[in-house]
Amino acid sequence: MAREERRNSVDLNTADFDTIAKLPMVGEKRAHFIVDNRPFSNWDDMVKKVPGFSEGMVEDLKNGNATIRENK
Repeated sequence: MAREERRNSVDLNTADFDTIAKLPMVGEKRAHFIVDNRPFSNWDDMVKKVPGFSEGMVEDLKNGNATIRENK
């Protein structure tokens, strides 16, 4: 099941603006902050760098198949 989830997931470090903007709790304004402040090493890093994200919003993103994969 984990592989299936990954296949359908949206990596916040690599996804394009339009894909990120369509995620739960994001929209265009937050999508700009996400794209402008990446890469993120983990969810805590994203919360620190992107204004206005709470732990509840992070849970909504995770439930919407958003992921943060470390870029090397």
